Amino acid sequence: MGRYHQLNPEERARITEIQDLLIDRYVEQKEALDNGLKTHAIEIEFEIKELQREMEKIKGWAKV
Repeated sequence: MGRYHQLNPEERARITEIQDLLIDRYVEQKEALDNGLKTHAIEIEFEIKELQREMEKIKGWAKV
């Protein structure tokens, strides 16, 4: 959490939530690929990228 000390509690909570969601999406994506569901894996990749963009936007507010 030290890297996010300039963020307010809501922003820190959202960063944590996004990190948890990213872990879930990466696992889901791997499972989709393992099961031959390439199209679903690509859809998950778009979700991952959107979550990453949101997290970078929040970090940018605090210049983390």
